[in-house]
Amino acid sequence: MELVQRQFHLHVNRPVHLARRDAYYERAGELLNLPLQGVDMHSRLRKTEQVLALLKTAMAHARFACRAPQATAPEKDFLRFLQLMAHQVESLLAMMRQQGHFAEDECFLGQFLKTQPEQLQLLPGHYQRRAEDILEGVCHLLQLAHAPYYALHQSNFQGLPGEGQTRYRQAYASFREDLARYEHDAVTPDRISG
Repeated sequence: MELVQRQFHLHVNRPVHLARRDAYYERAGELLNLPLQGVDMHSRLRKTEQVLALLKTAMAHARFACRAPQATAPEKDFLRFLQLMAHQVESLLAMMRQQGHFAEDECFLGQFLKTQPEQLQLLPGHYQRRAEDILEGVCHLLQLAHAPYYALHQSNFQGLPGEGQTRYRQAYASFREDLARYEHDAVTPDRISG
């Protein structure tokens, strides 16, 4: 009985999990493709933290959707892709934070290492170049994923029964509205990781 009940919940909730996966993944991609030139370090960090929160939420709901018996191999591969993307964005954040350490007036690292500021001058540029390289790689992966993601999205949607497609559309529209509203309400990563 418990197995039947679990499968029923997986079936009923699948359209909502797919909708949240898609809405959050798509928004993360949109944010990653925004230009960063002329954006201050704090804003870049905040935007990248938002992307990571979006990807983690997309991953969680992809995982829930993959528990359903009708989950396909491409769905499971997409979950692994989301995990890879999240790891890459975590690396990007690490490089950006390292760069930020040297932008502080009282760089703790210079104090700890007992060095003069000029001895540390090259390090911020080094971390900035690594961050730019990682971001370029992430954006390239997003471009490569466009067609396979679209095909997966279509396949998932077509695989839902009629009422499931209606629930998906409603949930997707609601999630996109929420994400747009959060952007204007000084969102923090913990507020979008629904």
